[in-house]
Amino acid sequence: MCRGGAVELTDMREIEQRLRAARPAVEVSPPPLAAVLSRIGPGAPQPKIAGWWRQRRVTLSLALLALLLVGAGGGKLLLASGKPVPPAFVLPANPTVGLGRPLADSLALLPMRVADPVGGPSWGMRVIRTTRGLACLQAGRVLDRRVGGLGIGYAFKADGRFHPFLAADAISVDSCATVNHQGLAFQPGAPTVVTTDALPLAGENVYPSQRVHCDLIGQENWGVRCPQADLRQVAVGMLGPEAQSIRVTAPGQDFTVSPYGPDGAYLIVLPAPMNINVGPAAGPYGALARHGEETSRLALLTVTFRDGSQCQIPANRPKLQCTPRGLETRTAPRLTRTSFRASVHVRYQPIAAHLSQPLTVLARHGQTIAPRDITASKKPGPGLLVTFKAPVAAANISNAYDVELKPRPVSGCFTPATIVSQPTEQTVAAGGPVSIAVALPSSCRTTYLGRVFFVSSSGSYSEARTSNQAGEGPLYEVIANHYGVRRNPSTLGVTVARFRISVP
Repeated sequence: MCRGGAVELTDMREIEQRLRAARPAVEVSPPPLAAVLSRIGPGAPQPKIAGWWRQRRVTLSLALLALLLVGAGGGKLLLASGKPVPPAFVLPANPTVGLGRPLADSLALLPMRVADPVGGPSWGMRVIRTTRGLACLQAGRVLDRRVGGLGIGYAFKADGRFHPFLAADAISVDSCATVNHQGLAFQPGAPTVVTTDALPLAGENVYPSQRVHCDLIGQENWGVRCPQADLRQVAVGMLGPEAQSIRVTAPGQDFTVSPYGPDGAYLIVLPAPMNINVGPAAGPYGALARHGEETSRLALLTVTFRDGSQCQIPANRPKLQCTPRGLETRTAPRLTRTSFRASVHVRYQPIAAHLSQPLTVLARHGQTIAPRDITASKKPGPGLLVTFKAPVAAANISNAYDVELKPRPVSGCFTPATIVSQPTEQTVAAGGPVSIAVALPSSCRTTYLGRVFFVSSSGSYSEARTSNQAGEGPLYEVIANHYGVRRNPSTLGVTVARFRISVP
């Protein structure tokens, strides 16, 4: 209908049809962006057009064309690949030492994808396994079948690029679960608030300078709070092969997801509750209180196992805490104590170089002494060298041999009650040689009663990804906690041999 020379369109569908008809179909690829920019750059040749309006119209048209080209390939141009996130700790080249090397067949992403509440690249995860028996979770945004972070907000200087996460970023003994003898792991993870760039999910093995440059819940490091629009609540974890379903309950949200594969892996991404990151942390103690107060507003995960039993993440009562179901936590095949007999050779070294600090030192009144107060790392000093052939294999990071020493007290000479060495950090085959060097507090003339023992960790973790029971968590932590809490620490592990040596 025409009124006063103007066309009135009353049907929105008609408007859409006319707009679609007016858009030309493109059958060929657009010219390179660099070619378009060269036409509008300051040094580009300008056509001779009479009148300022015609010249401005041509310039605007070229600029709009450039924007259209960026829009047409926005996913690739705006998210061009940037530099990967570098790990803080370089993994050893030897796959049988320390944390081991990532297994190539575990680097692929799991097929699950989770849409972001606002948009952009979806979220994904992978379970990275190492040659030394660790299972490490890594989640983030996904582009071209890679997991990484986005250069938006305070991350990566807002460069608008996609930054892949490296497998080494996620490999850390404090955040990875140890696999059992079946190669499976248990690592329940509660919802936590992260930034939408996904950088907090790269892993623990990341330099502090690479982390998000704004403060999340309970943090007061950068002096600026992460804005609400940049926040998500994300839960990522492993529940084992018997987990059947996870019900997610949050304000305005109530749905059920199915864990993936024998690991029972899950990834949940939701908007962060409103005003969850407002206000200062008010110091370290205030940060802990605020963290507990705010995280109580996050989603609740109710897990149902195949036998009908349930647990909750996070659990508001101990009985509701998730524990492994249908997942043996043994990290080695069952062995009898008669299998652990060996002959040991002990030699005193008055000046031994490259001695590591003891793992645990106990004073005679029961208190723990800082190992650095006894021996200085990297400085030559007295020590014992204990060698033997392994009666059983220590096949991964959750199995090791260790040495416990009890010196006879000497008047006028510092002699602690107990010294525990660092556990072995390499894969040991059955019958293979084992050598453990133990730093001594002094060169005083005394006698040491020693015990060589084999110890294992169950490999299961609490929701906070730290061990909360004896036998759980990183092996060094299990040993240290046992000696620090138990009144009969000699019950730890299985005794391989006992010895007595007088020094010097």
